[in-house]
Amino acid sequence: MTSDEVFEAISHPLRIVILREVAKKPIRFADLKRNLRIKSGGQLDFHLKKMQSVITTDDKGLYTITTHGYAALRAVHVVSNYGWQKRSWLMNILMMTFLNVYFLFAAFEYYIFAAIPTIGWALFYSYWTFVKRGVRLRDNGVSADDVEVT
Repeated sequence: MTSDEVFEAISHPLRIVILREVAKKPIRFADLKRNLRIKSGGQLDFHLKKMQSVITTDDKGLYTITTHGYAALRAVHVVSNYGWQKRSWLMNILMMTFLNVYFLFAAFEYYIFAAIPTIGWALFYSYWTFVKRGVRLRDNGVSADDVEVT
């Protein structure tokens, strides 16, 4: 199974909702339809067929999530938290700057004790955010048309 198939399986907002519902516990078709307030059984059946790579049925006929389904949920979670990671970095930098300015002007004799750990933390957190997590402050300007598909 390729990542293309997994992303195709969750390419519709309703499918993400279905995946989250099935991840809670194994569930019957009728219960899933009722919980999600879907009026058309055909609509739910259509989406479940598209999701065969991330949802399966067990021996009792209950819909359950596959390991690829858990990976897809994790990907959705990471994407939804992307903005939070930028804000977290910004809040950390602002707090470290505030502490350095405070100790520089209010308690200069203790400035070195504040500067070394706060600057060290800011450097580490920046490295972790931008290098390890791959967060970007600005959009890199790459559009879908610029990506070559092989």
